[in-house]
Amino acid sequence: MLFALYLALSFIVGLAAQNYRGRRGMPWFLLSFVASPVIGGLLLLASKDLRTAHVAVTVTGPAEPRFTNGPIFEKTCPQCAEQVKVDAKICRFCRHEFT
Repeated sequence: MLFALYLALSFIVGLAAQNYRGRRGMPWFLLSFVASPVIGGLLLLASKDLRTAHVAVTVTGPAEPRFTNGPIFEKTCPQCAEQVKVDAKICRFCRHEFT
């Protein structure tokens, strides 16, 4: 029973390393299994976060089409500044009618 708890805590450290620190989970699991889940968890908390920040920046003009993931062209709505398809007659966000 104690061994299963020890194994589960080591597994949790490996999952936390992979999901919340951007690191490989198996080495952290092995480290916490060999040393201790407490030591592995503390070392993980002290380690640097390697996940990349997902920042999307769109620089477009008011009616300038832009190319996205595939053959979909979009333009910026002048009322709400949301991206809508070039062929749209009405903005789906603010109901602005394009001329």
